[in-house]
Amino acid sequence: MNMRCRKQILGPALLALLLPLPSFSQDPEPALRFEITPIAAYRFGGTFYETDNGDGRIELRDSAALGFALNLLANPNGQYEIVYARQSTEADTRNFFANDPVIDLDVEYLHFGGTYLFDGDAARPFVALGIGASRFDPSFDGAASESYFSASLGGGVQIAARNRIGLRLEARVFTTFVDSDSTFFCSSVGGAGSCLVDVDSRTLTQWEARAGLVFRF
Repeated sequence: MNMRCRKQILGPALLALLLPLPSFSQDPEPALRFEITPIAAYRFGGTFYETDNGDGRIELRDSAALGFALNLLANPNGQYEIVYARQSTEADTRNFFANDPVIDLDVEYLHFGGTYLFDGDAARPFVALGIGASRFDPSFDGAASESYFSASLGGGVQIAARNRIGLRLEARVFTTFVDSDSTFFCSSVGGAGSCLVDVDSRTLTQWEARAGLVFRF
């Protein structure tokens, strides 16, 4: 068999062996559609002003918060999202009493919304928007919790965004919409009811710096 015939035979044979190889290396990975992100955060701000006393206000102390985010893939750049965050803090009731007592207070947010992720591989910036409810639960005897409509806006970056485990860094602002004639920190003891403050503010705003590990499925 001459050299030309050998080339004619070996050429197609080698091509047949090599062609399947790229198909294995280029197969797309399974889509990771669901994310669970436990979140640790630090929350700032939050003040209620009293209607009848210009100097009276309830100011929430800055403190840590914990929560989670659940995300479901809607399209390559969009996700549906559920966010929950809880802060155990204290409220300074300044100028209401001579000794300015401090009240233990839990502040919770539960929001439904979505995220938009910008294109990227190792890192993907994102923006997030949510609406839902905020709940304020004071700890003194007979006190009733209060719930209001609220919204949130966030932005940050997902690191290792294409992997099964990644990192989410985010800053988020929560705004609670309060009726100007609302009452707050109301209690009922022995059949007698009273409220610590008549709210003059229409909004209460808090900020969070947050981080969490992202687990993708």
